[in-house]
Amino acid sequence: MISKLFKCIHPSPRRTYAVTTGSFVGEMLIFIKQENNNYYFLSIPKMENREIPIDKFELGLSAHILDVVKDKMSKEIYAVCVKQFDKNLKNDK
Repeated sequence: MISKLFKCIHPSPRRTYAVTTGSFVGEMLIFIKQENNNYYFLSIPKMENREIPIDKFELGLSAHILDVVKDKMSKEIYAVCVKQFDKNLKNDK
């Protein structure tokens, strides 16, 4: 019961996910936001925006295609990542 109270819900702000296999292997995905049926991430080191359907993200976690990085990102670094994500959106339009 106590372990359920402390279990983290994914994705959550300031969380990073390492891609361990597939087309994006080696990338780290920083969760930015959810809209409709998709999650949006900033991918580093490429600094590109990634849109992942919720069901695909959940499959990636359960199949260990994505690994949760243990520590949350600092608020200061996360703010820079959000700004980069927003800049990428503006440049894509």
